[in-house]
Amino acid sequence: MKRKKVAILGAGMAGLSFAYYLKKYNTNVDFVILEKSTRVGGVVFSEKINELVFEWGPRGVRPKGRGQIVLELVEELGLWDELVFANDKAKKRYLYHDDKLQVLPYSFWSLLSSPYLKLFIKAIIKDLTAVRFNGDETIASFVDRHFGVEFRALFFDSMVSGIWAGDIEKMSISATLPLLKELEGRNGSIIKALSTYKAKSFDSKKYGKEVSSKALFSFKGGMQTLVNALEIHLSDFIIYNADIDSVNFLDKVELVVNGESQFFDELVSTIPAYSIAAYTDSKLSALLQSIHYAPIAVLNIKLPKKAIDFDGFGFLVPSSENSVVLGMVANSNTFPEHSTCDYVVNTVMMGGSRYSTGELSALNLKEEAAKFLKHVFNKELNLEFQEIMLIDKSIPQYDVGHLDKVMHIEELSPNNLTILGSYMYGVSLIDIVIKSRELARNFIR
Repeated sequence: MKRKKVAILGAGMAGLSFAYYLKKYNTNVDFVILEKSTRVGGVVFSEKINELVFEWGPRGVRPKGRGQIVLELVEELGLWDELVFANDKAKKRYLYHDDKLQVLPYSFWSLLSSPYLKLFIKAIIKDLTAVRFNGDETIASFVDRHFGVEFRALFFDSMVSGIWAGDIEKMSISATLPLLKELEGRNGSIIKALSTYKAKSFDSKKYGKEVSSKALFSFKGGMQTLVNALEIHLSDFIIYNADIDSVNFLDKVELVVNGESQFFDELVSTIPAYSIAAYTDSKLSALLQSIHYAPIAVLNIKLPKKAIDFDGFGFLVPSSENSVVLGMVANSNTFPEHSTCDYVVNTVMMGGSRYSTGELSALNLKEEAAKFLKHVFNKELNLEFQEIMLIDKSIPQYDVGHLDKVMHIEELSPNNLTILGSYMYGVSLIDIVIKSRELARNFIR
């Protein structure tokens, strides 16, 4: 069989994991990874300053269920001894509501003593008689029908803001929370369907409860450890500072890279939707450009351990609070190994789809965060280190109709183009690794 020559655009987590599995499963493929910058990893980016780890992107992975596929990748890369697992405090999460921090129920017993017990009971009763809806809809309309407006405004609104920085009134339930839509299709009631639901098994090594029972895992040096290992594993295949001047889809794919033409049998794009759109025909380009991204400001702060008394993973802020702050993650509570000195690192997330990049740029975000934290903890905080990063196009938004959009993108893509990335099949690191593995396994067509 003739060897295929493949170009992979982008060395973020999608590009690196796809290349890793392509190398593992397809020995008859020659490939190159074209990265326009001098670093790999995309949004996965950690810094270690003295004895503190600062995360600018994802700060952990769930080891349960589908996360075991990522754990298998970690083990294959020889990183097992670098793993750290979340402190039990990571199971305790808060909601900032009515001018105070409220613990979100994290177990049956914590629910019984929760101020939200009555609201949960009302939500369960409402769901038991919920009417099934066939078709896509917003998360807001889905949750209103099953659990009620008040439940949605408090819990789902803050969750969607915290994970996707998104607008619950626009985002698709089918694309963002497909399991809930699947459960509704089985029984109408989510609660009834859950009583007989069995999680799908995945083709990966199974790890014991001593691992899967933990809330999250990371690495001693932060999530950057994973992309660094992939970079070393794929070092012979990565070209940095690769500017793509043009792409022509003929019998072969012609790429003009840094002024020189190169020809490939296949092109795999893992760069953002708005970036690959510049190289496709007008119909496909319009579809890709219609996927919008939420801007996010990430503020990492260092403060003395004794500065605040906070015992959880972090807190979320519902949009009803009318704050630019989406929430805070207490990184050192989750992974004590990331702070082996007398300081802690917390990350404040701000912005999201409710703001434009211009609106965020016009705010003094460090000041906004400091004022908000002072209000939350009822004291002036001595923030000894503050560093902020404003990401213009951070998280792709899966609005209603997103799954149809993905299907049309697949249909309109040339036969020698595969599009992969967080805007297609899931925004989490787990989603990206799983889809990369699936596509790499089935790549020889």
